[in-house]
Amino acid sequence: MQVERFAIQMLLIVGLIIIVGFVAGKLFQRLKLPRVLGFIVLGLIFGSIGAIPPSAIESLRPIVDLALGFIGFRIGSELDVKELFKTSKKLFIILICESIGTFVLVSLVFNLVFGQLYISLIFGAIASATAPAATVEVIREYCAKGELTQIILYILALDDIIAVLLFNFVIIYASPLVAWSLIILLTPLIEIVSAFLLGGLLGYVLVRVEELFKDETEWLILTVASVILCTGMSQFFGFSSILSNMAVGITMENLHAVKIKQFEEKIEIIMLPLFIGFFVLTGAKLNLAILAEVIELAAIYVGARTAGKLVGAYGGTKFANESSKIANNLGFSLLSQAGVALGLAYLASTQLALHGNVALGMLIFNVITASVLITDLFGPLGVKFSLHSAKEVMLDQEMWEEIET
Repeated sequence: MQVERFAIQMLLIVGLIIIVGFVAGKLFQRLKLPRVLGFIVLGLIFGSIGAIPPSAIESLRPIVDLALGFIGFRIGSELDVKELFKTSKKLFIILICESIGTFVLVSLVFNLVFGQLYISLIFGAIASATAPAATVEVIREYCAKGELTQIILYILALDDIIAVLLFNFVIIYASPLVAWSLIILLTPLIEIVSAFLLGGLLGYVLVRVEELFKDETEWLILTVASVILCTGMSQFFGFSSILSNMAVGITMENLHAVKIKQFEEKIEIIMLPLFIGFFVLTGAKLNLAILAEVIELAAIYVGARTAGKLVGAYGGTKFANESSKIANNLGFSLLSQAGVALGLAYLASTQLALHGNVALGMLIFNVITASVLITDLFGPLGVKFSLHSAKEVMLDQEMWEEIET
């Protein structure tokens, strides 16, 4: 009886989240703001008043995992391998400048604050990560297409890989009792490669199975089922569901791109309720009390990271001889942080706790949590600004609202 009551409660919460979240998104659209902001703010309100208790957030974790899986698939389905190789040199320059540049700048700033290099390097490594979820949602909302949009998607696909590798090197230095072993150094790389292999294999099997069918609805069912399966397998093996599903999308896009485009709009419809649930739950997890405790350090972190992303992206695009349109706008699309940053902050706190630095670990986690609250609120506005400035918004706000209604 108690289990049945809990299940009913979860269904009520999910229904409330999706319906009220959808309305909040429409309201923010009316205010000329990205609807993702409405989802996050609603979640923040629900979490603050206890409408979504922490136990419910944890129980609804599959919604978060599945949304991240579809985000990865969405990014992968936009990546053309041939085009990627054509721009690989330029993309590598931009990627290194904006990620390493942010790492260096944040590390230097926090070294001035703490006077301890290993603490500064941890903050710097975490700062290099960029959250794809909010950025992809804004791109979807405004139907953005163009050179800048494509580069943003490439950066989102690769940025967190750089962040994970940087963090794993830094945390070894930050934990001097951990021996420098080949296994420790290779573990993140092995996990990344394994995630891509898993997704690539599932994507290849999906393509071959779909060749047996001709109906668009059957392709859609198989694709959605594959993303769900890939997400579940990723969670089972401890891989990133974003990376593995990205590989599914890349494989499908490059083996039979025409079929993906045929049912892309239907996938977007399926993704919207998941996205609403994901961002509302994300907002509900954010804690205003933590923000008040570490507001000064969080402000320093956000300021240094924002400067690093803007300067790094601008310098990288200039070195790569990209157009002024790309140079002037790319950095504003890379300001959001969320899941990966919080995950790395949690790993830092647990690793430091093992060596007696419990207080330091909690400080790092709280600062990153507070900064995520800040960047979740202004990050989507940066994406909107850059897409409009680059004139890559295919539909203006009024046209988009007419289509939706």
